[in-house]
Amino acid sequence: MIATSVRIVHGFAVVSPVFWPMIARFRHRSVDASLFRYASVGLPLPSITARLASDLRANPPRGIVAHSLGCVATLLAVRDVGWTGPIVLLAPPIQTLPITRFIPTFLRFPFSPLLDLRAMTTAASYTPPLPDNCKILTIAGRFDTSVPLDCTRCNAIDAHRTINATHNSMLFSVTVADACCEWLRSHEGG
Repeated sequence: MIATSVRIVHGFAVVSPVFWPMIARFRHRSVDASLFRYASVGLPLPSITARLASDLRANPPRGIVAHSLGCVATLLAVRDVGWTGPIVLLAPPIQTLPITRFIPTFLRFPFSPLLDLRAMTTAASYTPPLPDNCKILTIAGRFDTSVPLDCTRCNAIDAHRTINATHNSMLFSVTVADACCEWLRSHEGG
């Protein structure tokens, strides 16, 4: 019996087969998981957000698990559509990523979403785009060189966990799958 539906939102330059083990682990735990697919290379962050918002309006899940750049698109889309529910952010770039300062602006393609993220997080008026009425858990990898731990922190987020993983190895972790399912189930329905 499927207990809940979850939308998984991938990050920058990630192909869908990377998420198949996580989806299988969710389904083994009676969680129906589907992957929101988008062309993350070259597509501007506002376009990704608009597509995700449209998807959430058309087929709202009971929970969301997002990874990396997908976390930012998720937070923006959820806020835009007023979706409420539990969210798990895996390696969320909530603060400015140091690596993005090395991307020259003329390389709009393929780095458009990362450049948009940099512009957003370095703006003087920047505050993390946290939606109202969503319980949020972040899971960060201790050995993540793409999104360092200090870039994943925000006091307004409900809970933080750090695991011994890299940016992508967390996607294959049984511990992460268990933490996601536990969070989504315990906060389902408000």
